[in-house]
Amino acid sequence: MEPIISTYLPVEGLTNTRDLGGMRTADGHTIRRGRLFRSGKLDNLKDPAWLSDHVSLIVDFRSTKEKDDHPEPVAAGVEYLHIPLFERRTSGVTRDKESDRGIAALDPESALARMAGVYRSFLTDEFSLSQYRRFMHLLLEDREKAVLWHCSAGKDRTGTGALFVQALLGVSREDILADYMISNIYLEPEIRQQIADRAAQTGSMDETQEKIMRCFIGAHEEYPQMVFRTADELYGSFDGFIRDGLQITDSERETFRKLYLE
Repeated sequence: MEPIISTYLPVEGLTNTRDLGGMRTADGHTIRRGRLFRSGKLDNLKDPAWLSDHVSLIVDFRSTKEKDDHPEPVAAGVEYLHIPLFERRTSGVTRDKESDRGIAALDPESALARMAGVYRSFLTDEFSLSQYRRFMHLLLEDREKAVLWHCSAGKDRTGTGALFVQALLGVSREDILADYMISNIYLEPEIRQQIADRAAQTGSMDETQEKIMRCFIGAHEEYPQMVFRTADELYGSFDGFIRDGLQITDSERETFRKLYLE
């Protein structure tokens, strides 16, 4: 059976913006449309009225440096919360010049392992995990419009947040992985531009160097698989992680289902 993934939202100026609505759960329910949005950074949005029309709350996972370099658009009637997932710069994830300098010093295998380690840290670093807990509990509030969460590319921090929401609601692992990987299609123009920019800066870009860059700025199935493996290792199962890691009670899980499933 073909995986059912999130719906791309063609909003002018935004990248990798999607509605989780329409995705199905293993027990036959469907995620409500217009309630759960994920995205890359918002600073290039052409018409902030789109946010006012469709979004009640924006959750920004970026670092303070990223936020200051690319400020959010002001949208009337939209609540904004900055919930950074890292206390420090992280090569390949936090998108600023200082962070990006750490990309070029690795081989492809080491780069892949480095990024997989970042995904593991989402569950093992207490600061990151506490910020995801805060985010997940914000979703327990009933809002008139969507909650939109984002980072810079809408792939790593945002993608892991989407994974947590999808798994909690009962979406199959197959569909979660397929939805994660589709970022490669939506981000390809941006990825190509970053590769071209790096080539212009360094004066060269061979096949190995491009592979290294794509380990950091592209989607790889190893990354969400690391999240699932780490949850199994530390909590016995992903349900155990939801209960003890994200600290979502059975009652709160039922609230999630009532709010976001039909």
